[in-house]
Amino acid sequence: MKVMFVCAGGMSTALTAKKLVEVAEKNQVEMDVIARGTTDFMNELQDHSYDIVLVAPQIRHRFKEVQAEVAKHENVVCVKIPPNMYAPMEQSVKKLFEFIMDALKK
Repeated sequence: MKVMFVCAGGMSTALTAKKLVEVAEKNQVEMDVIARGTTDFMNELQDHSYDIVLVAPQIRHRFKEVQAEVAKHENVVCVKIPPNMYAPMEQSVKKLFEFIMDALKK
């Protein structure tokens, strides 16, 4: 499964992304996770395929813009990350993992 976080600069999600990979492994799900900023996520979408794009809480005001770009790519889900799931703590990331799995219905 390929997951992209879109945040302000692409760096603030690094810890959460790393923890998400760990939680996925514990749940026997292979997951590749990257973080990109709002200025370069479109290039990433053009160059690689993703299952889901997650929009970080700090840029939720740009969700429609991100969603419109994601919609140009078939079979890619785009959702806002609930603020209570956007933290590199185990409990928050477990909720985020479940949120992703539910969004993808896998």
